[in-house]
Amino acid sequence: MSRFRKLVRWFHIIGGLYMGTFLFSPLIENPSALLAAQFVSLGLLLTGVSMWQWPRVTRALRGFGGKG
Repeated sequence: MSRFRKLVRWFHIIGGLYMGTFLFSPLIENPSALLAAQFVSLGLLLTGVSMWQWPRVTRALRGFGGKG
């Protein structure tokens, strides 16, 4: 497994733990915790979609750097 995938997997585990803690604790009423949860959820969404569509993204990027 590549180093990038391991890093993203740990990001997802830690982000999921934070989201679970946020949802099931009194932190849900804290505005700064709400902002942090929004950033974490956006990061989880973007990295999840990028890993899911990685072959398609790399094929598209290869087309930009190809021979003219």
